[in-house]
Formats: sequence, C-alpha cells, structure tokens
Amino acid sequence: MDRIGPDLLRLIGGGFAAPHLIMGDVPTLVDAGTAGRGPTIERELRASGIRIERIILTHGDPDHAGGSDHLRRVTGAEVCASLAERPLIDRSGWPSLPRLRRGLMKAMFRGTPPPTVDRWLEGATTVNGIDVIPTPGHTPGHIVLAWEGWLLAGDAFVSGQRFRESPWPFTIDRLSARRSIEMLLSRAPRGASSSHGRPAERASERLQVLVESWR
Repeated sequence: MDRIGPDLLRLIGGGFAAPHLIMGDVPTLVDAGTAGRGPTIERELRASGIRIERIILTHGDPDHAGGSDHLRRVTGAEVCASLAERPLIDRSGWPSLPRLRRGLMKAMFRGTPPPTVDRWLEGATTVNGIDVIPTPGHTPGHIVLAWEGWLLAGDAFVSGQRFRESPWPFTIDRLSARRSIEMLLSRAPRGASSSHGRPAERASERLQVLVESWR
C-alpha cells in the first residue's frame, strides 16, 4: 500500500487494476479488483488495520467491480456506482456491447453473478467530501473521483510520466472519452492516479499535453 496524497493510498492487491483508498470521514475503497482479488485486497486492508465503510466503483468492468461482493460481505461496506453504469453492472446492456468487450466481460467475471450495488449515484454529486464526476466514454457511466486536488481516474485515461488515452478496443465511445478528459483538464487537478498507470503530480500539465494531441 503506497501513500500518494493526503489521506490517499494506492493498493497493490488489486492486481493489474489498482484500487485506491480515501481515508476521509468514511474510509472509502475506490474499485475492487477482479473476482479473484477480493481476498487479497481484504488481507492488505487488514494488515494495515483499515476497515472500509464504502466502496465506490468507477465503472462496471470486471477488473474494477469483480471483487466488490467479497469485500462487501466481509466488511459490511456500502457499494456505490453510477446509475448510468447500471446496464453494464446488472448485465442488461451486455448484448449491445462490441463482441470483444462482451467476451472480456464474460471471461473475467468467471461465471459469478452481477455485483451487488447498494446505492446508485446520479450525475455529478459529492459523497462525504468526495466529488463524483461523470466521465462517459470508456463506459457509458464511468465516473472519476476527486479528492483534495487528486483525480482517481479509473480508466478515463492512463496516468504516468506521460498521460495516455485508454486503449481503443476497450473504450466504447472515443469521442465522449475525449470530451470527458477535456472536462477533467478544466478542473486543474494537482495529481492523478489511474487504475493502469502510475500516480503523477502536475496532472494539469500532463492532461494538457494529452488533449493537445487530438486538437
């Protein structure tokens, strides 16, 4: 578990999609790894003496939502997700997905049932001081969370030394994804950490370079 900002941690137990932990008034896990990573994340949290009370899913992809049922069961945490993402999470929208995306969802959820969501979040809102920002594109109901100058970006973009767009085969609507990134740039974030890239400060500068690559 790495500290990347004030009351902000990045977990290593999620595998190739890193969950984050906001240690605010309500300890909140952001994303939950794949279906097989729930116990690993549980052990990492226990080893640090942390008991989460809420899980917020940035979107419904299996490497972000797969472990949430296990963690909900062992911690009692409330699971939240965007209402616009509901068709992806409850699987009613799977038939309309591109074939590659649909196959990925089936393979990585490993036959497990749809993740349980206790609370659906509508539009831009704030949850115990955490700003919830709709960022459609990668998925229809993707959200980014903002906390004390940092963006927890999920798959809205890939952070690191050089910010990049999420790979095209997994981004459902590229134009919307770019509009979402432009909107995030307007927030002038200090830092950003995505699920598949390294945390980075000077996020505004890095996002500006990314946006200029398609303008």
